[in-house]
Amino acid sequence: MTALNISVKNLRELADLINTVVGEAKFKFDKAGMLVRVVDPAHVAMINAEVPREAFVEYQIDSDEEIALDLEKLKNVLKLAGSNDNVFVRKTNDKLKFELGTVSKSITLLDNSIVTVPKIPQISSESFLVISRGDFERGLKAAEDVSDAIKFTLSPEEFTARSASDSEDSEMTIPKDMLKEIKCSGTIKSLYPLEYLLKFVKSIPSSETLKLSFKDDYPLTIEFNFGGSGLMKGLFLLAPRTE
Repeated sequence: MTALNISVKNLRELADLINTVVGEAKFKFDKAGMLVRVVDPAHVAMINAEVPREAFVEYQIDSDEEIALDLEKLKNVLKLAGSNDNVFVRKTNDKLKFELGTVSKSITLLDNSIVTVPKIPQISSESFLVISRGDFERGLKAAEDVSDAIKFTLSPEEFTARSASDSEDSEMTIPKDMLKEIKCSGTIKSLYPLEYLLKFVKSIPSSETLKLSFKDDYPLTIEFNFGGSGLMKGLFLLAPRTE
């Protein structure tokens, strides 16, 4: 039997984040906490989210366990609660029961065998920048109605996000002294699908900063902390778009 107590805000943000790439997910529980890893059907975007036991109000598991859920059903349950509420969750047989104050609701679990957990590919880049989430989202929103792709350029002096079409273009340029951190020895460029980035950044309103790592025409990795406590850690991976 698994029994959990977690803030609605933390669980809602986790569900919104995972739901940006998939509709179903497998939640893995062990003594350290909860892990969720998903990849979209086109294998363009991947998310790895870690929720340590310290992020829970209460965390009780008898043994390592996996639970597969329909994310829309989970989000519908959480709509019954306020952002400052906690939700008590208990697994009984093939159902997950949620207790939200005076209201309780159960949803049927999915078959674990039909929800796969991808492996994280070995991706590394020595070049990175740390940017405020607000600045990053502003640059993405500027490009939203311009094109379906955005080009990131990083040099030792600045970070640029540019999008262009036949009729218009947008560009965000942030000099190194306005970035939280930067490491880059030369100029690197890579193009990425904008839709995934917009959905991702909108799903993590509590994240203050994002660490972006990439190199020429190479997958992008974004490291971030999220949730009200800041204890939850995430990794977002995105395949490049060829020009």
